[in-house]
Parts: sequence; structure tokens; C-alpha cells
Amino acid sequence: MGNNRIMTDNQNAYFSIIVPVYNKEKYIDRAILSILNQDFQDFELIIVNDGSTDNTVNIINEYAKQNSKIVMVNHLKNESLHIARMDGVVAASGKYILFLDGDDYFTKNAFSILYDETQKNPEYDFYEYGYIERPSGRKRFYFYSGDDRFSAYFEKENCPVQTMWNKVYEAKLLKKAFNEMEKTYLNNTEDLYESIVIAFFLKKSIRIKKIITNYQFFTGVSTTYKDYDKTVELLKDIKSMISLVEVFLNKNDVNISLDNIKCRFLAFPIFFHINSQKNKDDMKNLFFILPEYFDTKIILEYLFYKEESRKEIALIANSKIFGFIIKILIQFRKMKIFIRKTIFKTKDSYL
Repeated sequence: MGNNRIMTDNQNAYFSIIVPVYNKEKYIDRAILSILNQDFQDFELIIVNDGSTDNTVNIINEYAKQNSKIVMVNHLKNESLHIARMDGVVAASGKYILFLDGDDYFTKNAFSILYDETQKNPEYDFYEYGYIERPSGRKRFYFYSGDDRFSAYFEKENCPVQTMWNKVYEAKLLKKAFNEMEKTYLNNTEDLYESIVIAFFLKKSIRIKKIITNYQFFTGVSTTYKDYDKTVELLKDIKSMISLVEVFLNKNDVNISLDNIKCRFLAFPIFFHINSQKNKDDMKNLFFILPEYFDTKIILEYLFYKEESRKEIALIANSKIFGFIIKILIQFRKMKIFIRKTIFKTKDSYL
């Protein structure tokens, strides 16, 4: 892994803003300016260029030459959003850390608001804030109100939203959490993995009922939902994420079921990716390979059964022949008709 870092004289800033970017030449100017133009100026800006192949790196270099607040970490090849965040956290020297995606941008006076809130409530580990969806302009305040954020991620319903970029993190907490994470390629499901590990070490969090970030909704992904290879990539990332969570739980002697997480992450590719395929053969083939990425009992429970059948399915699914049966079932035309007419037009409890 090759990383180049442009060093600056920033030390012990109040905020470290970490911006991982990959091929964001259309948006990175706006993101950077939304940071540099803040009225509160006690910050460092850490931009992690994750192997961009467009003009992104040249744009960042120009800003870095002109502003000593900018720290640039350069990946010579694409290493994934997860690793970009990890390298950003290692490079951060601030008291508090924020993440911003390269196509998003902060609202005016955002840092002043966050400074005031952290000064008034210094005992918290992270501060969760609102954002505006763009281009719709809808304001979003997805705040988790329960006491046990860690356990809530494993529940079927009412689990916390696993976004990393709508929070201010106390640097010691974040560095400790990221130090416990595996440094491996993870690009579609990294938010849940990172959020679970952070929540494990979390003591106290607080809500800031103010808009801090503009979130660019679905930038550049309108065609990926219909792309076979991108869907397979997503399935691989889901499997990797679940494996990473299992490793972390085992390492910390936590005995908790991942079935609800698996069901939620099975629902996402089915509803938004597999069912969006233009080519019917691609749709069929994606259903064929689901058993390679999800447990048999999870697939059956999601496609056919209700909650009350979970225990019985778990027992039956232990049979070696059951994996073979599900592959045959999925290949029938009746299965495809059932899925399209019944599943996709019925509200599922896992969404």
C-alpha cells in the first residue's frame, strides 16, 4: 500500500475534518470551500485522495499549496472508503473529528454551532446532528433516542441509522474504535461496521437539533442499481462486512445474533438492485448466487416465512441438503413470478 502525505504545521486543532474522495472532480471544490469559508477557523482539513483517476487530485493539490490548514493523504490506488477513513483518523490531531463525503458540503456557520455545542456539553463522546438532502431540500433529523446504541444495531426495527458523516466524534473515542477495526477493503457497507465498533466503546451521545451538512442524495449511483457487476460487488461487500462484525464480536466475547442485520442487508440488494436489472437473465442469475452470500435460513425466512417460523427454519436449515434445495427453488420460473408479484409489492418488516 503506497501513501503519500503532504505535511503541514497544523497541530492540536479543535476540529479535524476528514474528507475521503474518489473521482469527485465535479464536487470537491464545493466541499473544500464549505470548510475553508467557515467563520470558525480552528480546524485542520484532512483530504484522503483514494486513488482518484480524474482531476480530483490536481484540484486538491492546488488548495493544499494555498492553505496550510490542509493535510493531504494520497493513496496511489483505490483502497476503499473504509481504509481512507482509517488513514484520515490516524492523521487527525484535533480534539474532535468530523467526516464529510466529497460530494457533500457544510452549511454556513456549521463549525461555530458545533463548537458551542461541544463547549456546553463536553462530557459526550459524540454529537449527532441534522442535515439537508439535496436537491430535494428535505431536512432530516435521524436521532437514536435509546440507551444502548450498540445492541440496537442488531435489532430488527428501530435500529440507529449507520451514517458516519452526521456526527462529531471525540477524537480519543474514534481513534480507539478505528484502531480495533480490520484494515481491509470495504466500500459499500463500511458505515455499519464502523458504527457498530464505535458504539461498542461509546459512553454518552447527544443530539444537536440543527442542520450542519448538505447531503447530495444518490450522486452518481442512478445506473449502478441496474448494473450486474456492481450488484455482485455489493453482495461481496455485505458478506465481508458481516464477517468483520463477527470477528469483532468474537474478539470481544460478545454473544449476539446477526440474523436481523443479515435480513436487512438481504432486503437492500433485492429491492434496489436485483429487482432493478434491465436484463431478465441478470436478475435470474443474481437470485441464483444469493446462497453464496447469505445463509440458507435467512434467504428462506425472508422470501417465504413470517417471524413465528424463525426457530423451525433454523432447525431445518442445518440440514446439508437444504442448501441444495434452495438453489433449485430459486431457479424455477414460479419463484421469479412469486418474488416480483408478491415480495416486491408487499411491505417487508425488515425495511
